[in-house]
Amino acid sequence: MNYIEEILETQGSEEEKFYAIADKIVEKEAENSFNSLKVEEKNIFIIDTLLEEINNGGLDEYFFNTKSKYCDDTINVLKMIGQHEFAEIINQASIIYNGDAEDEDKFDLLNEFDEKIYGQVDFEALYKACLQYLKSYKQKFN
Repeated sequence: MNYIEEILETQGSEEEKFYAIADKIVEKEAENSFNSLKVEEKNIFIIDTLLEEINNGGLDEYFFNTKSKYCDDTINVLKMIGQHEFAEIINQASIIYNGDAEDEDKFDLLNEFDEKIYGQVDFEALYKACLQYLKSYKQKFN
């Protein structure tokens, strides 16, 4: 049994399972590299990165701390797992971040997206979609 299967079979909420898996992937990335991760692990890693930054201070944290490194991939993964509304919020925010405005103005504009995220995104559905995605590929993990 691999680590994905073990975590998926444990008791706990979908949020707890998502973060338990994400923690393993982050650990693996830290020990090796992002490129050493399987595609499915990379996809969970970038979703976790988004959520960690949002929970750390908001969407502006995601863009300014990561320099938008995974933004396009994050949008694609969100769409792939059926999180179209969240993907669109990130896409709209990336237009602002990559625009010509001064950083202070970008910061203020990106803060406005936090209300959209917390008001429109169903995080339980996001965790569930991520876990469903991983269940489809669980045999690929070791």
